Amino acid sequence: MITPEDAKAPSPFSPKLVLGVAIIVGGLVLTLDNLGLIEAHTIFKLWPLVLVVMGIAKLRQEGANAGMGGWFLILGGCFLLLASFARGHLADALGPMLIVGVGILIVTRALKQNRGVPPELARSDNFLQGTAIFGGFKRRVLTQDFKGGELTAIFGGYEVDLRQANLNDGQARIDVFVLFGGGEIRVPEGWEISNRATAMFGALNDNTHHGPSPMGGERPRLVVTGLILFGGTEVKS
Repeated sequence: MITPEDAKAPSPFSPKLVLGVAIIVGGLVLTLDNLGLIEAHTIFKLWPLVLVVMGIAKLRQEGANAGMGGWFLILGGCFLLLASFARGHLADALGPMLIVGVGILIVTRALKQNRGVPPELARSDNFLQGTAIFGGFKRRVLTQDFKGGELTAIFGGYEVDLRQANLNDGQARIDVFVLFGGGEIRVPEGWEISNRATAMFGALNDNTHHGPSPMGGERPRLVVTGLILFGGTEVKS
């Protein structure tokens, strides 16, 4: 039986694990190269991917308390990967890339400060957190005491499934930030959606079925706040 302590155990997906696996793979590649089966120098051009995966592992491991280290590993790995394959003058792309990277760091720190989620709530299993930057994620929420969440998508997207969740307090809030991205939030039949998000060159679409509450009385309400820029989010049953 899985105990609550086991459920909260730290994930084995860590930067050290990624580094160890990368060393093992590197040794295997050299072995196959010595046997004349592959060309190691071509594969080793992908080594910056190790930094990217280590950065992702660091962010997942630290969760809500993540600092800048994980993002620097990801951005540094992406830059070195581009340097390995880029043609022409890489210096011409360096400046704009640094500007984008600095902008993303400022935005993520500003979101964390402005949202002001209490640490005890951020650590709760009943609170949803997710960030997609140049990527995406999917979450299925099963808690019967959903307290809300915060979703961020920058050049990425997310899919959140709340159809098996429940609101003991009758209301919860999800704050979204979307920049050149998109997302989908699925809710149970009978939930009421209150759209309080601001959309500029984007949209938040409520495509839920507005039927009666399955339990009678007042319908559970999900309040969606936040900012959507050059993207969109769809809420549906």
